[in-house]
Order: sequence, then C-alpha cells, then structure tokens
Amino acid sequence: MLTIFLNAFSILLILLLALLLKKLGLLAQKDGALVSKLVVYLTLPATILIGVNHTKLSSTFLVLMCLGICTNLFLVFLGKILGRKQDPVAQGLYMFDLSGYNIGNFSIPFVSSFFPAAIPYLAMFDMGNSFMVTGTTQAIVERSLWKKKQRGLGGALFNTLLKNPPFVVYLLMFGLAILGWSIPEQWLIPLRPLSNANTLLSVFTIGLFMEFRLPQGQLKLILSILWWRYLLAIILAIFFYFLVPFPALIKEVLLLIFFCPMSFLHMIQAVELGNDRAVAGLVISLSMFVSLVLMSLVVIIL
Repeated sequence: MLTIFLNAFSILLILLLALLLKKLGLLAQKDGALVSKLVVYLTLPATILIGVNHTKLSSTFLVLMCLGICTNLFLVFLGKILGRKQDPVAQGLYMFDLSGYNIGNFSIPFVSSFFPAAIPYLAMFDMGNSFMVTGTTQAIVERSLWKKKQRGLGGALFNTLLKNPPFVVYLLMFGLAILGWSIPEQWLIPLRPLSNANTLLSVFTIGLFMEFRLPQGQLKLILSILWWRYLLAIILAIFFYFLVPFPALIKEVLLLIFFCPMSFLHMIQAVELGNDRAVAGLVISLSMFVSLVLMSLVVIIL
C-alpha cells in the first residue's frame, strides 16, 4: 500500500511542480507542446517497446484491442444521447469527453513502477483506443452533428495513425507477437533511460496543459460531463468485474482503464470544433485529479 501511495503522491507532486513553474512564469502552457513531442516520439514508444517485448499473442489480447474500439464507440454514441438537449458544440464535448482514455500518458506511467505485468494488457487495449482517439471519434462527431461527409475517411485515418509513433510501435510489437518473435534484451538497453523518463515527462506535460479558468455559466456543463464520465466508468467496472469471465489480472487492468482520465487529443479536437478552450481544458484537468484518486483506490482495494 505504501508503494501505491508514494507512486500516486509522486504523480501529484510532478503535476503540482509543473503548475508552480507555470504560475511563476518560468514555463508556459505552450512549452507543453515541446515536452509532449518528447513523450510521443521518444519516451512513450520506448516504454511500450520494453513493456510489451516478449509478450505472447493470445485471444485475450485480440479481445482487449476490440474492446478498446467498442468501448469508445459505445461511449461516443451514449455521449450524443446524454448531450441531446445541448447545442451541437456542447453535445460534441459530451461525445469527446465521455469516451477516450489517456492510457499512454497517464495509466502506463501510473502502473509501470508497481504493476509492470499490466503494461502489455494496457497496450493492447490502447491499440484499439488509439484508433479511436487519433481521429475516428472526431470523424464520428463531425459526421453525426454537422453532417460533414468524410471523403477518403479510411485513408485519412490510416495516414493519421501512421503519424502516431506509439501506434506504430503497437503495430510493430503486434506483428512480432504474431510471428512469435521478440527484440533481444541487449538491444533495448539504450532505450531504458528514455523509458525511465516517461513518467516524469508525461505527467509534467499534463501539468503544463492544465487549465483552471472557469468560464461564466459553464459550471453545470462541466459538472454534468464529469458526473456522467465517472458514473459510466463505475457501471462498466461493475459489469466487467462481476459479469464477464475474464482472468483476475485482466479485470484489474480494465478497472484501471475505465477510471483513466480523458484523452488530451479529444480536448484539442473539441476546441477545433468550436468549444471554449477553457471549458475543454478544465474538464480534462479536473478528470486528472479525480482519476488519480479513483485509480489509487482501485489498486489499494484489489
């Protein structure tokens, strides 16, 4: 329990440090874009390579990939229903924020130090999750609310995914797993310093992007989205933990995923479709703290 507490405290400390440096003017939110590139192009791919190497492909992994897609689809369309009384912009925010999981930048750093056995399962779910959050969900929102026809949608999504280094690494490791191959451990030694830096840089990036400015008249919308996000997480957690015959380890991983924070990519996409950056940013910022508490409780209880 002490290890879990210290790990959660270390993440909170990094978040607060990033916020403090931003408050002092030593860093700015725009600096988060640079740090995030280091995470996306260097530290996270290294973490995935090391964590997933030697993983043997099984039907469980294929189920988790499909589950990553299906869970997102279910929550996207549920978000449309729950936000049906809102204007299209706010309804789109429901669709974005009720779906999508920040696994690479939050869940993997959170569990890597005390629950490394979970990383391959997180990665397989995140392969399906990445397929959705990198562009598919945005295409669904645009087509559903604004009736925008997506010409060449399949090709556009494919190009977007191939520009996402973590997703490319997922594909590489998935291909190696199919062939029954793995990367020799000595080849991965140069990548370990990058992998060790992933937690620090990932969480620090989140701290730099956090916003706590409350636009007038938007509190009800923000609280409603957070309420439905975590109520649905509880429902999914109960369903898969008590009713689906998965092994205990898979159930624990799914609980951590369901209580994971919202995707930062969805915040960017929501802003592109007309949402106030302060609203979109505040919802996700608050979800970081809520998720940190709930994920810590899940690990302690289980």
